[in-house]
Amino acid sequence: MTEHEVRNKILEIFKSERSNSSAEFNESYFMDFLTNPAHEKNTIKNSFRGVRKYYRFMDKLELEFGICFSLSDLDKYYSVDKLTKKVLERIKKGKGNKMILQRRNEEKEKYIFELILLIILAGLYYWQGINWISILTTVIFGIIIYWILSSKIYNKGHVKKMNERLMMNK
Repeated sequence: MTEHEVRNKILEIFKSERSNSSAEFNESYFMDFLTNPAHEKNTIKNSFRGVRKYYRFMDKLELEFGICFSLSDLDKYYSVDKLTKKVLERIKKGKGNKMILQRRNEEKEKYIFELILLIILAGLYYWQGINWISILTTVIFGIIIYWILSSKIYNKGHVKKMNERLMMNK
């Protein structure tokens, strides 16, 4: 793929992932425009919604181009041109992509935080019984646990798709 084709595909995916696909954006810090309203420069990861949008966008890029970004790659904020160069660089590193994916496959899911929340909730019901505090806490903890578990399920699905995508490139 040429640099121009990669750039156009990145912008196409970007527009499909944006909350407001027709709004203007600045190419030097375009990822902050994934949400509506747009974040200040390089602050998209300062909100839960922004983090989710950012990583879903990067996941779509990985699937589209058959690459894997390293953790340090995912920690950076890119302009359109820098991201295009990074994608082209990752495309050339076939073995590196497979090594990153292998590390992702080997990671074991830990559910310690969710378990702690459930134990706290059970303790609250045991000592307090059913009252407005325990009901409110149940709703809040339920939302938190749902958010975390849905992200973990999404990540497992993404890794599975990446395995299939990279195995096609053998």
